Amino acid sequence: MSTERFYRAVMDASEDRRREAVKRATSAVFHALRDRLTPEEADQVAAQLPRELKLIWWAGEEPGRRPVKMRRDAFYRRVANEAGLASVRDARWMTLAVFAALKQQLTPGEAEDVLAQLPKDLKEVWVEAEPAGPPAAERAAR
Repeated sequence: MSTERFYRAVMDASEDRRREAVKRATSAVFHALRDRLTPEEADQVAAQLPRELKLIWWAGEEPGRRPVKMRRDAFYRRVANEAGLASVRDARWMTLAVFAALKQQLTPGEAEDVLAQLPKDLKEVWVEAEPAGPPAAERAAR
């Protein structure tokens, strides 16, 4: 999926048509998720992103970092703060939209690897986020 299609998927899932707001939210969710994952898993996710999204994913990455232990509420607060969203509720909707687009971008195996590293309450969010189209493996088979 191209970067443009990724953003379109986030816009469709979030019903937010403001491109800059969607870009900020995507960046905020990417950074919170990346920091929650091990560096090795973050590398594997980034490997499946188009170049522009890969650059966003890695912006601000600290060499040698350890996964940040973050539960759902802290994740939403971080997203709201970084994206400049008005509320934690808005952060939840944007997180679901970005997770859905990301799950569409990743292979099913990689999506499962991400799921395995999340705490129970964030696993629920990851599972709730439903991609709008067929999974990457189905798209590749076409």
